[in-house]
Amino acid sequence: MRTTVLHELISQATAPEEPALIGDDGTTITFAELERQTRCVAAWITHRTIPGDRIAVVADNSTGYAALYYGVPRSGRVLTLINQRLAPAEQAAQLAATRPTVLFGDARYLSALPAASAQHVVAFDSADWQTALSGDPHFIDVAQPEDPAWLLFTSGSTGVPKGVVHSHRSLLAAVRGTVEGRSVEPGGVYLLPFPMCHIAGYNLLVNHSTGSTVVLTAQFRPETFADMVTRHQVRSCSLAPTMLHALLGYLERSGRSLPTLRSVAYGSAAMPLDLLRRAIDTMGVDFHQGYGMTETGGNVTFLGPAEHRAGAAGDADLLASAGYPHREVEVAIVDPAGHRLPPTGVGEIVIRGAQVAPGYWPDGIGVSGGWLATGDVGRMDRDGRLYVVDRLKDIIVTGGENVSSREVEDVLSLHPDVDMVAVVGVPDDYWGEAVCAVVVPVAGRQPTEADLVAHVRSAIAGFKRPRAVLLVEELPLTGNGKVAKAQVRAYARSALGRDNINAETPPPTC
Repeated sequence: MRTTVLHELISQATAPEEPALIGDDGTTITFAELERQTRCVAAWITHRTIPGDRIAVVADNSTGYAALYYGVPRSGRVLTLINQRLAPAEQAAQLAATRPTVLFGDARYLSALPAASAQHVVAFDSADWQTALSGDPHFIDVAQPEDPAWLLFTSGSTGVPKGVVHSHRSLLAAVRGTVEGRSVEPGGVYLLPFPMCHIAGYNLLVNHSTGSTVVLTAQFRPETFADMVTRHQVRSCSLAPTMLHALLGYLERSGRSLPTLRSVAYGSAAMPLDLLRRAIDTMGVDFHQGYGMTETGGNVTFLGPAEHRAGAAGDADLLASAGYPHREVEVAIVDPAGHRLPPTGVGEIVIRGAQVAPGYWPDGIGVSGGWLATGDVGRMDRDGRLYVVDRLKDIIVTGGENVSSREVEDVLSLHPDVDMVAVVGVPDDYWGEAVCAVVVPVAGRQPTEADLVAHVRSAIAGFKRPRAVLLVEELPLTGNGKVAKAQVRAYARSALGRDNINAETPPPTC
């Protein structure tokens, strides 16, 4: 891939009459037509804005959204991606912070926003949008590799979302790394179930870079997902663990199979090992894991099908790994002082490479010596594989001991009565923090706190056990399928108040 700016991924397509996009409504767009649309959109924008302006979009996945993916950066402007699943007040706050000149989107989302959100507001079902698509197809490209291309917000799974600015260069570096690290099949059919406002939308760029068709779905529902895989003979897709969990449940209940599906990439959040083993045993597809974040434009490490097969055959440690860094990126583990740790040392994961975003909006990215501090705790083994232990914010310090919420979640997810679980720390006068498990039970089951605590104590150290268990009907999720830990934590603290929790014995020392 020799492209230097985003739109070259489609303008250099080797088979321009092959489908580039299939929309949720069945609309098919060829690579040649998508190239024409991006030129027209770029020309329309250029006549109404100045270089560097933000051009925002709030919409479900669609072929029009994809035209903006390429067309806005092609014009030298910055595509600002607003999560359509946020409350209108949250969307309005992000628009006020980024001050777009033009706002595109679905009418149902635009109608809920203040009229002053942008100078020009264009709905995808309007005559103005059709005018934009029929603009000057002879637009002369102005984008440069270092120009800002996308401004998108982090998922906010642990706090307030931050605006991240990616250049053409950083996004294309992420694309190259994924094509290599995941061995993306050329000329295939890929289904994108993630909202395009999230960095997971870069999978559209990844697949277009290899001439593959991308099938878009407005919202993930297991039944719709299975229908689209069958209808369009989808061969590959990406799923968050929550999506995979829902899909497996649907396939098991319905007795359906997905015979054309060959490859599933997963990431976005920690994968419970029992869920992964179940998927490997029942779906009969190749699995790929990726680890990355909004600031890296996509994944930086990859675990391939061979490792997944070996893990399913008995090497459980392999399945717990996030894989190996690709060739264009460096990954290291550092202590709180920033010193690199030797293999097996546990510390913060830091990343350096061309795909790291040049900055946050509107300030600098805050990296030291070119390294991005991820906020994730991890380790690397002697073979160079990365293991993600937890988010720094999700490490619970209880009685002077560090507890990984992810470790407790993995154990609880093995209980037969537990469907989903999130573990958080809550303030406690005696322990400092106490471990709290927020559990979605399996339908028709009602596990007791005593049963769940005993289950944890049978598998890991006693000080890691939950000192409170809350049963709920569902967990709040971000748009890309992560559990919204900040919301879970707020709920748990509110539900439990500030009383001491089960403080019957002093903290253990081992």
